[in-house]
Amino acid sequence: HCFHGKQWLAGIDYFPYPCYLKAAVSVAGKGIFRCKTPQQLIQALAYFKDDVPLQIQAEVESDLFLNLQYQTSADGSERLMATEQVLNGYTHAGNRYPARYEPWDSIEPMAEWLWEKGIKGIFAFDVAVLEEPGGPRFIPIECNPRFNGASYPSGIACRLGLTDWIAVDIATRHDSIAAIDLRGIELDPTTGTGIVLVNWGTVLVGKIGVLIAGTPEEQERLESELRSRL
Repeated sequence: HCFHGKQWLAGIDYFPYPCYLKAAVSVAGKGIFRCKTPQQLIQALAYFKDDVPLQIQAEVESDLFLNLQYQTSADGSERLMATEQVLNGYTHAGNRYPARYEPWDSIEPMAEWLWEKGIKGIFAFDVAVLEEPGGPRFIPIECNPRFNGASYPSGIACRLGLTDWIAVDIATRHDSIAAIDLRGIELDPTTGTGIVLVNWGTVLVGKIGVLIAGTPEEQERLESELRSRL
């Protein structure tokens, strides 16, 4: 359900609960409220100004969400990469490749429409996966008409030719990259295994963004070793 602003909101008692109240334009989980009851929804509305466009979204009961990225060219929108989202509760915390599913058909018409409207560069869609008796069902959740959280690690992985990886933010007690020791666990280009720094500026607030390449077992071992050093 879409609204020009909270003064146009109607039918609060009839929305599906739990639901999510969010700004129509949001980033990194900011401005999103999970509401179990109409009363919680009314309380959450107080955080928004009258002229902020809003959306009410039904909760999708799934623990698997995908990010499908496109890159535009003169000829159209080209499929770039499908990754799985790593979640911390309801918040995006990273991405994993390869993904178990690549349901491009579920969002292809929207990608073609965006290209016809003149979108440039990289954009992506978030898609929920519902495992049902007849097979998986794919529900598009939102469009990110820009670089998004998956774009940076996936761009690095493509340049390095990595085929198995996970990208996550990890907390650190250090406030300088110089204090973080990656010797012996940094990426080995001959094996395609190891750790690559993706976002180091956030060390100033106690975390760094890393890409961990290798098999799932190698990823687990490398992440454990990295955390012990942070």
